[in-house]
Amino acid sequence: MPFFGDPSDLSPSIPWLGPAWNEGSAAIRKTLKRAKTARRIDPGRRLKIPFEDIRLSTDDGVSLAAWYVPGEGDLAVVLHHHYGGQKATVLPWLAFFHSLGLPALAFDARGHAASDSAPRGRGSFVRRAADVKAACEELRARGHRQILGFGQSQGAASLAIGLAGRPDVVGLILDSGPAPEMGTAAWGLAGNMLGRRGKEAPAVRGLLAARILPGTHPVRYLGALWLALGRLRAVPLLWIHGGRDDVIDRRWSAVWFRALGGSRWQAVDVPEADHVRTLPVGGQPLEEAIRDFVGSLRR
Repeated sequence: MPFFGDPSDLSPSIPWLGPAWNEGSAAIRKTLKRAKTARRIDPGRRLKIPFEDIRLSTDDGVSLAAWYVPGEGDLAVVLHHHYGGQKATVLPWLAFFHSLGLPALAFDARGHAASDSAPRGRGSFVRRAADVKAACEELRARGHRQILGFGQSQGAASLAIGLAGRPDVVGLILDSGPAPEMGTAAWGLAGNMLGRRGKEAPAVRGLLAARILPGTHPVRYLGALWLALGRLRAVPLLWIHGGRDDVIDRRWSAVWFRALGGSRWQAVDVPEADHVRTLPVGGQPLEEAIRDFVGSLRR
């Protein structure tokens, strides 16, 4: 059973525990600081793309910072960044969708960058589905009647949960995830937080993963994700994953795809890509696959 109290009580019998706990604590502080620091870039400054800086309000009272990039037609894309990222993280994807003529909305998830923190107990991946719903309602209010969802890593999980059952959802693109359950997700996240140290010291990584896991509400996540993906089986889905992803291993993410995927789901492998690095590494072949996928939604 994981120990979540004061590690000093066990340090005499487990000498490495105290230092490992402190390493994990430092990694948590660094990750939270990075996640909550909004980057000073935007679509206009970096990419010369027209956009609106807006705020969204979720149904549980959280205010979210967002960018809306205008475009033509009924089909619009909503983008959800990975955990610890922010809307600036998906700027390359925002630019790519803009090149396809798609209106787009990217937002900072609750507790990230310029968005408000979540109310106590409402920061889990399941609760973040409310952020996705708020983004969709904003697109609906702007006259877009069809939604394409894009999500990265565990942001893909919140995206799927938030979009399941919506009649206006016509397609999903899931990049580098999601993990099928929170055990592997916590292990991957711990490794990402620790960097090279996570590979060198599996015990430190395991302890940090054990500290992360309870706050993710793993049982609720498991049920919500699989139920959502099951409800989305009839929706066209493009799953993109890198072969060098050591945060969410492709084999882990493939579990839900193989178990639930139907005739309308397809996958694209990017063998040389690390976690959430598929677009720059995948190049023209990946871009063509996405263009074909988006084109099929417009017919």
